Amino acid sequence: MTGVTKDQLYRISKKLYTEKQDLEQHLSILTNELFDIEDKIVLYDLTNTYFEGRKQNSQLAKYGRSKEKRSDAKLVVLGLVVNREGFIKYSSILESNMADSKTLEQMIEYLRIKTSASAQKALVIIDTGIASEENLKMIRAKGYDYLCVSRSSLKDYHVEAEATTVTVTDNKKQKIDLCRVKSGRNTDYYLKVESHSKEIKERSMNQQFRSRFEAELQKIANSLTKKGGVKQEDKVHERIGRLKQKYPSIQRYFDIEIEVKEIVAKKRKKQQQQKR
Repeated sequence: MTGVTKDQLYRISKKLYTEKQDLEQHLSILTNELFDIEDKIVLYDLTNTYFEGRKQNSQLAKYGRSKEKRSDAKLVVLGLVVNREGFIKYSSILESNMADSKTLEQMIEYLRIKTSASAQKALVIIDTGIASEENLKMIRAKGYDYLCVSRSSLKDYHVEAEATTVTVTDNKKQKIDLCRVKSGRNTDYYLKVESHSKEIKERSMNQQFRSRFEAELQKIANSLTKKGGVKQEDKVHERIGRLKQKYPSIQRYFDIEIEVKEIVAKKRKKQQQQKR
């Protein structure tokens, strides 16, 4: 392209953004008609991006938790609704410090816009961070079904008598077993998901973390008898605290006891020798 400057591209981008909602609705309907798609399944997720500049006058860009570890830069959050074929249906740019759960109702309202000739409501797939009880209640009130990972572990459940285990494979051809279970807590449809390869991987990782945790504990213990090592009670507690924070899934299986010994006699003897 010749004769087009970056400033002109910026200006036309801003103009296009003012037509964003109408454009997205038009493209959503058009892709459904072209590819004969019914939006029965949609996935809602968030990500964020940062700015290198200061963004002093921005109403949206704010400091927050960066997924790219850039908490020093101002961020915005991008919310996307994607169907199972991978087409982006709706998008939204949000404040970086807005909780994931607060954005869901806005996107549910967008889903109510007719996107195809089908009157069937979409199945909304969301991640655990958004799947609060309040949000699930709101989705049901809007007339949608949902699919998510349970935020709490089911303890009181049983496999239904007529339930059968279905085995599927993921994109790596690894087997996953699915079985319907029933909980007395509510009427939701629960699936017990068992991945043999994941279980083996987690067992291996836990063993690795345990070995590292024990090795770090031994370093702390060795430092108590080493010349120049960390021996002060508060510093030792600090090191153990940092270690527990580093390995939260392993430290709960360990009971660490600290015994403080005052070696007064040796200190006095050393002081007397120094005086002589």
